[in-house]
Amino acid sequence: MGERIRQGLSEGQLVTLDLGHGAALEEFLSEFDSNPSELHGYFCDRDASIEDAVGLLDDWSRGERLTKGWVPNSTWFWESDGHLEGVINLRHQLTTALEETGGHIGYSVAKPFRRRGVASGMLKTVLGECRKLEIASALLTCPSDNQGSVRTIEKHGGVLDREGLSPSAGVIQRWYWINVSDGSFKMDF
Repeated sequence: MGERIRQGLSEGQLVTLDLGHGAALEEFLSEFDSNPSELHGYFCDRDASIEDAVGLLDDWSRGERLTKGWVPNSTWFWESDGHLEGVINLRHQLTTALEETGGHIGYSVAKPFRRRGVASGMLKTVLGECRKLEIASALLTCPSDNQGSVRTIEKHGGVLDREGLSPSAGVIQRWYWINVSDGSFKMDF
């Protein structure tokens, strides 16, 4: 992490949330207040203090203080010019529930920063983290009508496994696998 990447119109880097991000986190989360269902990849309580959020995300990455049924997971934010533009979460392993909805990786980009390459930059970087965790193939799911995510996933080597109704999500969704073990996802886009 920490390497600045230029993706499309956005130049930024993935960062771990720290105590200095309090105002930036509030600004980011407020972008989802009108439609909280669009926020994927950040699982702390909306009103958690920055201290609580930093501690909880750190603990979850080590497999500590996990909610029943959760797996160890890591969360990063895409930061550019002091703004948090997107969030991405990597589940270190799958459960039956994550195989149905969620997969290994979930992410969101705040509306003002969409269509600028933020999702692509985050996904590209986190696929490298999958290799470090020895995840050979990463599962990503998204609603079939979310063309932004469909394009991002396919651009990074996502192979459609199936499409259909997800009873737990209540929507028609797609299940994609990205082969991480051969590094083919690292192509420049």
